[in-house]
Amino acid sequence: MKTIVVSGINLFMGGTLKVMQDCLSALSRYALANDYQIVAMVYDETLYAHYERVRYISFPKSRKSYLHRLYYEYIGFKKLSKQLRPYAWFSLHDTTPNVVAERQAVYCHNPFPFYRAGWKDLLLQPNIFLLSLLTRHIIYKINIKRNNQVVVQQEWIRQAFRKQFSINNVVVALPMHITEMIEQAAKPRETGKTIFFYPAGPVVHKNFEAVCKAAVLLEKEGVQNFEVVLTTNGKENRYTQWLFKAYSNAKHIRFEGFLKREEMDHYYQNADCLVFPSKVETWGLPITEAKERHLPILIADRPYAKESVGQYEKVRFFNPHDAGELARVMKSFIDHTIHYDNTFEVNHQGTVTRSWEELFDILFGTHKTVCP
Repeated sequence: MKTIVVSGINLFMGGTLKVMQDCLSALSRYALANDYQIVAMVYDETLYAHYERVRYISFPKSRKSYLHRLYYEYIGFKKLSKQLRPYAWFSLHDTTPNVVAERQAVYCHNPFPFYRAGWKDLLLQPNIFLLSLLTRHIIYKINIKRNNQVVVQQEWIRQAFRKQFSINNVVVALPMHITEMIEQAAKPRETGKTIFFYPAGPVVHKNFEAVCKAAVLLEKEGVQNFEVVLTTNGKENRYTQWLFKAYSNAKHIRFEGFLKREEMDHYYQNADCLVFPSKVETWGLPITEAKERHLPILIADRPYAKESVGQYEKVRFFNPHDAGELARVMKSFIDHTIHYDNTFEVNHQGTVTRSWEELFDILFGTHKTVCP
């Protein structure tokens, strides 16, 4: 029986953890049908369910420092690969490890190589500033040509990888989410408030300050019938502490903190609109979740946003660096005078998969990557 190793020792929360969880769930079924056994390298086994044919190895020190992570990727995993002798090694968190395997692939869903960090990032979240530089110039490049396939989530990223790394074996794997629209129950209107919801992690590129500034501008204009709900509590790091200090007195902003899955569903249920000012993403899970719930979307005018939104009738783009523009768009939504933008599906130029099984067939089976 052949062994497939899936490594994701740095994944512990948010959309990237969900990708790993979904991958292992689908890979369990794939392993049963195709006679594989799976070894999953994870940060914490308790974050995952039990799946048939999947064995976990936890690396609790992997998040202690980036040096620990790099040790495992480039030294520790090679020793493990010689012991496990896997048929294939699939890295689900951007780096291409130094391993011995017949086939190798990497899933790249870190947006930082495409994020131009500035002085504010250096002051408020220096690790993100450093990560932006390292991923762009070093980490993604190391060993990338050892992979049989490099997996990304969007076409614009495929084109960027082809140009930056001179590779043609890039597969676009569209995020595997439910396709049925979720029926939303009628929302209560006792307060008469319009609820703008921004679910995002406490990271500087998420650009929380754009929607905070917009809310303050609306308040100064005398607009009262709205509320902005943010999934940060203002205590997570220097960036969110700065954010909380600057905007905690704004009466239309609620710092709600991290939300569990069930709580997130509740807030989606009660939201009127998703606002998404993030400067860069490789997909943006809340965009898909909002579409599934028929929610209107106000979103940064960026390549990731247009591709993630696709064809959708309730979207308005804005400049993520212009809080005044966002305030005007939010006010038009509150007043029911908003004009939505026309959107289109992206034209893919190469191999695209729409399910985990299609992707696994390419990575582990006999399918060939088709590139123009």
